[in-house]
Amino acid sequence: MTSLSSFSETASVLGLRISWPKTKLQNLGTGAQPPAISIDDNLVESINSFIYLGYCRPDVNRRIGLASSLSNIWNNRHLSICSKIRVYQALVTSVLLYAAKTWNMLASDVKSLEAST
Repeated sequence: MTSLSSFSETASVLGLRISWPKTKLQNLGTGAQPPAISIDDNLVESINSFIYLGYCRPDVNRRIGLASSLSNIWNNRHLSICSKIRVYQALVTSVLLYAAKTWNMLASDVKSLEAST
């Protein structure tokens, strides 16, 4: 774990820092999940899985869920259709399709996205 500490020190010289809340520990091989560790008084959480753009299904589902969480806007009678379209283009499409060119898409992923857009 000293490699992360020395990385943190080297990065700080360049004005960079590790975002400890975003730093996670995951076992990609076989065996038990590693325990959480502490580096420089920062707890690094151990997780089973995380969102990774190389495998689309969890990320596509999460993004569709984020887009559908705006139902209070879609059901608001006081907003015009034009305003709803602008919200859709600004929030939904940008979040839903962010970095889509890097995804390994399956036919089922494409159908899910087409149904959401």
